[in-house]
Amino acid sequence: MKTLLSICLASLLMATGGAVRAGPAEVMQVIEQHRQRGFVAPAIAIDELLNAGKGIDGAPVELRMRYHNALAQLYVAEENHPRFKAQLDALARMEREENCTPCGHYKLVREIHHAMRVQDSRKARALAGGLDHIKSADKHLMQAVHYTRAGVLDSSGNHARALEEAMLASRLAIEINNPAEQVRTLNMMLLSNVARGDLERAGSLAREAYALAERIGFVYMLPYIRGNEGWVFSSKGDKVNQLRALNDVLEITRKYKNMADSELIALVNLAEYHATAREFKQAALLAEEAIALADKVGKPIAKGVVLGTLGQAQIGMGEFERGVATTEEGLKVLEQAGASSYLVKSYAMAAESYEQAGRPAQSLAALRKFVTMSEEANQKAREKAITEAQEKFSGERKDHEIERLSLENARRQAEVAARAWQQRLWATAAVALALGAVLLIQMVSRARRRNRVLEDSNAVLSDQSVHDPLTGAYNRRHCAELMGQQQLMLANKSRDRNCKASVGLMLLDVDHFKRVNDTHGHAAGDQVLIEVARRLQQLVRQHDVVVRWGGEEFVLILPGTSTDGMLVLAERVLNTVAEQSVPVGATEIPVTVSAGCVCYPLLPGQHWEDALKVADLAMYMAKQGGRNRAVCVMQVEQGVTSEALLTDLSGAAAGGQATLQTIMGPVSRQERETIMAI
Repeated sequence: MKTLLSICLASLLMATGGAVRAGPAEVMQVIEQHRQRGFVAPAIAIDELLNAGKGIDGAPVELRMRYHNALAQLYVAEENHPRFKAQLDALARMEREENCTPCGHYKLVREIHHAMRVQDSRKARALAGGLDHIKSADKHLMQAVHYTRAGVLDSSGNHARALEEAMLASRLAIEINNPAEQVRTLNMMLLSNVARGDLERAGSLAREAYALAERIGFVYMLPYIRGNEGWVFSSKGDKVNQLRALNDVLEITRKYKNMADSELIALVNLAEYHATAREFKQAALLAEEAIALADKVGKPIAKGVVLGTLGQAQIGMGEFERGVATTEEGLKVLEQAGASSYLVKSYAMAAESYEQAGRPAQSLAALRKFVTMSEEANQKAREKAITEAQEKFSGERKDHEIERLSLENARRQAEVAARAWQQRLWATAAVALALGAVLLIQMVSRARRRNRVLEDSNAVLSDQSVHDPLTGAYNRRHCAELMGQQQLMLANKSRDRNCKASVGLMLLDVDHFKRVNDTHGHAAGDQVLIEVARRLQQLVRQHDVVVRWGGEEFVLILPGTSTDGMLVLAERVLNTVAEQSVPVGATEIPVTVSAGCVCYPLLPGQHWEDALKVADLAMYMAKQGGRNRAVCVMQVEQGVTSEALLTDLSGAAAGGQATLQTIMGPVSRQERETIMAI
């Protein structure tokens, strides 16, 4: 089977009458080398490719496409925006003037990569729709398409679908013998699993990706993978290994040339780690190194962030005047850079630093600025939250289907095993008739015992098919089956105009659950979920159902519950969950939830999943409103469509098309103390 390199070189020979110029031939050699071994730094790889491509202009269109696509990918990594744009222009020109359709496909892929690199997720999502139209026999192109789609889905919060696309990209990377892309894809899967909370799998992927990158010499990816593994350790609450990972990243970046960007990230993260650990002297030394490097490579945002860390460290060491001046310098740098997302956190840190420095007026001013910017950010994020909520439901439906198929396969395997034992029984009986009745009885007895074991296994499988293994609550599969039955029953009852039957749906999310995992560890997070499920089970009626919908989310299915009943139950749920902290060892973890409530059917002919989507949007409003509360959809005006509610529930309420009511949770002890102090 011909390799891509041999095919391209053969095409080049035909196009030039057998005389291959050194430049184009070297281009494919460099590209293939980067696929097999990766590279140390983008700048080095770019120089190699530019030197090889000095005679590229007269080469066949396919070779030039590979060349400009590879350069575009490297310029994204280097964040060299003007030169990246030049490669896009070259691909667009070949698509337009030479009818090179794949050139346009690669151009789209790299545009999306660039949008994600500069954190323009809205543009990336808008462009990603074009990936659905790419169907090609070029496995290199399709590998890039699946990898790119995985990145967009993951950044949108749809981690289940992201993993599916990443696995497709991984298989293709192996099939086309591209170890460098395999490393990148494993790193993508690592990030998605951390976001999903599957930290064990994430840790395993980190080790696999790092080992492969180290074996092939893909040095550029080593600090990224090790840094992401540090995130896994942080999520587990393993501070020792987190610090070890951060130090490893710094060591790697200082060992090789042209890795200043990765070194800067390592210094910023290490400075913040030591400042959080109140090791202020070490934090200050690292922050000063980071500031000098940020000036050298021209990274004002990184400089502004780490100036805030340095100010915090200086104040922690008692250098109040110096620390305040450094903090203000950091805010000024971030404002000049227009880094609004970083400014929000920096103002919160500044408020704390001013307070420690004995500057109450400045602390209050910084706090007000933080609140104002947070409200502006929330307003801008409202539309994004609605979009992501709908994407999330789509991904969870996909998860449900995967889970259903997995359980059905397990059942089928058990049934096949049972039939096999029955066949063996009959064969044994035939032999036993010849050997004697005693042997027959013994074998039949053993077969019966095996059948009883199989029956027990089938019972366990049946139970697992409807219950969540961690909390004991029902799972999404059972929820779908039950709501399908309720939908059919309500559709039949709706023919009786005097019947006003409905099913209450309450979607709950544990507040600040990631903080619980980060602070106390993953095991503590599991204990919180188990206890929340237990409290919900004790609260609801016998015919009500508690479902673990996914992650830290639960659904209550409440047949025969009216809107007024939902209000009462929502208040009881908020109080029951929050009334006592969850004991985990010697630690007491306070827990609250946010909820969205609807009564199904909310609209005539509505599907139950659409009603649950509305509950999800109401829950997001509760989150945005401050958490520890429930938003209940009380009434919808006649003529309002399901699409209108799903597009903008808050806007529908503001326009009088829907009536919402908010139930507040109990005031925490910390809030009571704050109120009394005021």
